[in-house]
Amino acid sequence: MEIDDVDGFVQELTACQDDLILFIRTLCGDFHLAADIRQEVNMVLWRKRRKFTPGTSFRSWAYRIAHLEVKNSFRSGKRGRLTLLEPELLDCFVIELPGALDELPERRLALAGCMERLTPKDRELLQHRYWSESTLESLAEATERSVGTLKARLFQLRTALRLCIGERMREVVP
Repeated sequence: MEIDDVDGFVQELTACQDDLILFIRTLCGDFHLAADIRQEVNMVLWRKRRKFTPGTSFRSWAYRIAHLEVKNSFRSGKRGRLTLLEPELLDCFVIELPGALDELPERRLALAGCMERLTPKDRELLQHRYWSESTLESLAEATERSVGTLKARLFQLRTALRLCIGERMREVVP
């Protein structure tokens, strides 16, 4: 990508949006705050686009800027009721996280395979909890189960999925 190649820059920026939101959300812990910070990061990336060195990793450059914007957000008090991580711990996450994100496509495939093994009732519970805006209370009422029962089942499902994903990842990468 040439420094003045706006189309190339936009392609790189667009290609890293999913990883960028995951990176920021992992650091700040809140999806809505992460979305706001990503917008800030995108604006900074655009303003600094001429400083990007072609031939280097665009994603790494974007992560460095995102890291600084997360710290900025924490300093300015935009975190709301979230607990601020110690700067050293945040820096450790920033070092380890890009490698973990590189595994995401394989982990997503493993998760999809593991989800197929679940009963429809368990898949519905997970989808309700993680892909729905409604509360566990509403699901408990609709299914005539207690919130405690649903929470316990979610814990069991997360444990089973973590083990299943680990097994599948070991099969892919010995």
